[in-house]
Amino acid sequence: MTMSQHAYRAAFIDLDGTLLGPKARLSTRNAACLEALTRKGIPVIIATGRPIESVRSLLGPFLKDDPVITLSGSMVHKSLYGQELASSKIPFETMHSVLEACRTLEGIENILLDEAEGFYALIDNPALDEFVGMYGKSPKMFSYDDVPMGGVLSILVHARESRRQIYTRLQDQFGESLHFTYFREYPWIELSDFSSNKGTAMELVCQHLGFSTDQVVAIGDGANDLEMIARAGLGVAMVNGDDEVKAVADRIAPHHAQDGVAEVLEELFGL
Repeated sequence: MTMSQHAYRAAFIDLDGTLLGPKARLSTRNAACLEALTRKGIPVIIATGRPIESVRSLLGPFLKDDPVITLSGSMVHKSLYGQELASSKIPFETMHSVLEACRTLEGIENILLDEAEGFYALIDNPALDEFVGMYGKSPKMFSYDDVPMGGVLSILVHARESRRQIYTRLQDQFGESLHFTYFREYPWIELSDFSSNKGTAMELVCQHLGFSTDQVVAIGDGANDLEMIARAGLGVAMVNGDDEVKAVADRIAPHHAQDGVAEVLEELFGL
């Protein structure tokens, strides 16, 4: 569904492959677009798979007062530095069962367990480097025989060569209790609570702000943006995005390396 210019009341924006350009950099034009929206009183809600620490590091100078969706919808903050609005944990029993299943699968190179303020890792290897950078801290370690006792927000399974087979095996076993995301080129499989995704988180934020999802724009590129783009009043997929995401979008934005987010939002909000 589309609405006329100025009719939208908020913008939900993914980071990697969407707002951020190559090497995860925020361009001058996209930064100016965020500032212009803020001056007009348009909420800008970042919706990302990254943790809140990473969003603060990247966008702290630009966004402080609007809600933030992190960990692909498993965590929602009232603002960039504000309190938790909602979170959705994987029950301990389910997490334990997933790890027991992973113990038997060949090809798994690492497993991460995300918490609100940090993460656990099964193995200390170079695959952790990007997450250490995102969280600004090193992980706590766990083993199959010594797992965290509380529920976690998400499980990330690292598997390059056997990723599709592992995804299929785990989804066959846990597809009715967990939400699965398989990325086109990213070598991690993401598991979260069954009801946890960016679309559900977007609905919660809209209720918190006092308007409907029909009144918002959502922009993204990857599999974890699918539900958000499908449910928004105007769903926008990046031209560099996954085919399944572009298939549910109302509109295609230019490439993330060409300031596609700014080009769309400047037009829609008359910036």
